[in-house]
Amino acid sequence: MSDTLEQLWAATFRHAKEHSPFYRELFRGMNPVPRLEDVPTVDKRVLSERNLDFLCVPRERIVEIVTTSGTTGQPLVWMLTEADVRRLALNEKLSFACAGLTPRDTVLVAVAMDRCFIAGLAYWLGLRELGCAAVRVGPASPLLALEMIQRVQPTAIIAVPSFLRVIADKARATGFDLKNGPVKKAICIGEPIRDRSLALNASGRAIKAAWGARVHSTYGVTELANSLCECDAGAGGHLHDEQLHLEILDDDGRPVPDGEVGEVVATTFGVEAMPLIRYRTGDCAALFRTPCKCGRTTPRLWPIVGRKNQKLKFKGASLFPSTLAAVLEQTEGVESFVIIARRESELSDSIEVLVHGAASVGTLREAMQARAKIAPHIRHASREEIETLAMPAPARKRRTFVDLR
Repeated sequence: MSDTLEQLWAATFRHAKEHSPFYRELFRGMNPVPRLEDVPTVDKRVLSERNLDFLCVPRERIVEIVTTSGTTGQPLVWMLTEADVRRLALNEKLSFACAGLTPRDTVLVAVAMDRCFIAGLAYWLGLRELGCAAVRVGPASPLLALEMIQRVQPTAIIAVPSFLRVIADKARATGFDLKNGPVKKAICIGEPIRDRSLALNASGRAIKAAWGARVHSTYGVTELANSLCECDAGAGGHLHDEQLHLEILDDDGRPVPDGEVGEVVATTFGVEAMPLIRYRTGDCAALFRTPCKCGRTTPRLWPIVGRKNQKLKFKGASLFPSTLAAVLEQTEGVESFVIIARRESELSDSIEVLVHGAASVGTLREAMQARAKIAPHIRHASREEIETLAMPAPARKRRTFVDLR
């Protein structure tokens, strides 16, 4: 850590130890300020069990309350003070500037502002902070998005990749020339658009082709009130290290070398209400500290390859569902899919792949065997069956993996 980061860490440690019931208990006897790497990690299970014990300020200082998506369990309640909201806005301003947005841009925000969702709020705040014009169309109506593209001529859009593809489908159906339209940047959230080599995956390529726009990936976590966005180099999300410190750890809690995949562990700086110290996000990715082609020297987080608790064991092999998803996305004739895992034994899982489209089961099995080195059970399913599994009520995020273990 640099001297500046050491100071930020010391301030975070003292604030949490003095004001949070959870950290007061965890840090009892730790004095003076320990090295960050000597502090115990905290995972989502603890965060769920002790949710409000992480709060460091009186309730009357809270101005925003959001919740996590709940895709891996009970949604967490997360609170922000006015200063935390300003920190959130600054983070998004820095991220959007990294993606090349300026006050001259008009941006469609096709992300939910309701249902206690932090992302829409964060993006709106960041765009306002940067000086962009924000058009809050939300994610409900592709026709509204197309109408506003025509009427206000936005230069960028922020949306989940699957919704960008829905808009593109509606544009084709209605004869709307999206590719030659005004939108030249697509900020993609919540779903991967790159593989672990940084190449655009099938979804990313489809968006780039349909929109005629440069695509940017982002990574964000509600509990961190922070996101990392790609620059035009497309070589990972840039970290704003005055707000967030990241470590990449192996299964035994040891740091892995730059470029190796491990669990993303985060410490927030400058948070008043609910700071987090060495929080195990459950996401697996690699971190790079070499300078970026854009000239920035901040660390960059490469694409998330999977969730630690989602790793599959199949007949002696270990793999992430994203490995299977990549094969399916790259196979012609696959329109939609969902991967289902069930516990077969302590040493192996059963994997079922439901696919909608013209691709044959034999073709898919061969592709899986060639590229993922396994041959799971595959069957065709209706679009409706897959959609029900991918977006169960009241989910806020689309999923391609259903874990029934």
